[in-house]
Amino acid sequence: MADDETVNKIEADDGTTWVEIASVGTEDEASLLAGYLDSEDIPSQIENVKFTEAPTNFGAMGDIRIYVPEEHEARALELLKKREAEWETMDDDSGTVATDDGVAAIEDDAETENETETENKA
Repeated sequence: MADDETVNKIEADDGTTWVEIASVGTEDEASLLAGYLDSEDIPSQIENVKFTEAPTNFGAMGDIRIYVPEEHEARALELLKKREAEWETMDDDSGTVATDDGVAAIEDDAETENETETENKA
């Protein structure tokens, strides 16, 4: 998460102030967080400043930042904090899966996407 003392802000042409709320290391993680925020009706933007020519991440050149409009900052931070807390306390077993709605049980007779696709092609 972004530190309150060093929060990055971007002023858009339309007058919206975008505030950095998280910095992650992969595009996949950034997309997941942005999708989660979107599902909670919080607009977000991803700023990818990752330097891909080098074999490793170099500090700020490896950051992928997630921004939300300033008026959504508090709620977005609260949601991400709650999501992280739920993740940390979740039992790590094969009978559950983490979803944006919380922990869900996996049904014994559930089919995977690959099984469903194979059946549809047949």
